[in-house]
Amino acid sequence: MKQKIRLSWGIIFFALAGTVWGDVTIESTYKTSGIKGMGEAQGTAIHRYQRDKKWESQTTRFTGAILSLLVKEGENITITRVDKGLSWTLDTKNKTYLEAPLVAPTIQPEEREPKDKKTTTRITKSEFTVKKSGAKETINGFPCEEYLLIWLLEIEDLETKEKTRSTMTTGLWTTPETTLIRKVRQEETAFEKALAKKLGMELSQEEAKKMGLAAMGAFMKTSAEEMRKGMIRVKNEISKIQGYPIRTTISWNLEGEKGPGRPQEDKASKPPERSEGVGSLLGGFMSRLVQKKSEDKGPGDEGQGSPFFSTTIEVKSMDAGTLPAETFEIPEGFVKK
Repeated sequence: MKQKIRLSWGIIFFALAGTVWGDVTIESTYKTSGIKGMGEAQGTAIHRYQRDKKWESQTTRFTGAILSLLVKEGENITITRVDKGLSWTLDTKNKTYLEAPLVAPTIQPEEREPKDKKTTTRITKSEFTVKKSGAKETINGFPCEEYLLIWLLEIEDLETKEKTRSTMTTGLWTTPETTLIRKVRQEETAFEKALAKKLGMELSQEEAKKMGLAAMGAFMKTSAEEMRKGMIRVKNEISKIQGYPIRTTISWNLEGEKGPGRPQEDKASKPPERSEGVGSLLGGFMSRLVQKKSEDKGPGDEGQGSPFFSTTIEVKSMDAGTLPAETFEIPEGFVKK
């Protein structure tokens, strides 16, 4: 009788353990237009998880006229061992590897924005919507339906009165969660949490939100508070999405509109001062790109043309089969650089 009880508890233990830990493999493909066609590329990615270990491989092939000739297709392999506090980057061609400790990123004092720095732009319009498109498709064996996420953001330069309209359209083709997909999602989340803890980056939801808004604000030359106001509806809209994304398409369009009474030579056309900081550097870069895009338009081109940036990521397969322990070790014969 005791033996049967012990056996029953053993079965329960392993069943529960199987729902908490395990091995998963996710294979996907991606392609990107780069920035206005610069850096156009495509490739594959494989992610393998085993508790607090991750093995990832990414191959990239540039498809543009110039880079495809200059840069050969290559594979990058990285093994992240949270349990050892290390990551290894493998050079499969030369059978060497680089070792790096997992440490929290540091921000240099000069990289911090001064507290009294005034913003140079304001958000005049922010609309974020999520809706089902009604489209359905079986993608790589997964039955999917499409959600469209559209974020329209209009930003005005307070000095020049120029306006930049950014429209980001994301198509999420999601599939209903199955036992396998729940397992995959669980293992991805478990690894990311372990890595965040190791790096000392365990943030509350509010802290993570602020960090994301501040980073985006720096890019758009806008304060985190303004970004918060512009994204107030995002949380409720995102909650409409159900299932696991199999295909993700992102298209980003930018349009510029010159303000009244502004001389031809303005901040966007002049190199920013070193003291302006990262936000101004990126903002100026964006302004120049928008200005260049506007200049490239011919009569009747309004609302047409290729997007500023686009990318497509597609899951090809998922598996929860057991992975050998050596998957997450430095291969035999590799030498440390």
